[in-house]
Amino acid sequence: MYAPFVVSGILEASIADKIGIPNTNLLEDALNQRLSLSIYGSGLTGIAFIYIATPPIDEIHEECFTYSRKKKELFIQMRLPYDVVKQASVAETLHLMARSYLETLHENLPLKKIADFDRTRFVQDVQRLFETQGWMEVQEVA
Repeated sequence: MYAPFVVSGILEASIADKIGIPNTNLLEDALNQRLSLSIYGSGLTGIAFIYIATPPIDEIHEECFTYSRKKKELFIQMRLPYDVVKQASVAETLHLMARSYLETLHENLPLKKIADFDRTRFVQDVQRLFETQGWMEVQEVA
């Protein structure tokens, strides 16, 4: 991985501007600038998080949460609710992305056996970072 935290998307063209460059860069930059995976142990050196935002008929792109012991990396693909993103603003989509990132880590990290990695403290620090950025506020989609 070119950076410890990579954030990207598999996006349908009509909503790509809500997730793509503006929001993926905000998330990736905040994570890379404010968190260092090495302080949580040596078991994880990179996390690639790919948002899937395609119509429900898309059966090609599937969610996954995999850990490579050899590379010490997580590869995550998680789907965002297409209809919600379609109606949301760029800011609302960022909040949805932050919640999805945090919930995905919270729900799936305990299922992976990652030696020498303090997953609890890491998830807490991600939550604090997102709260500090103002991305965890509840916003209703108009």
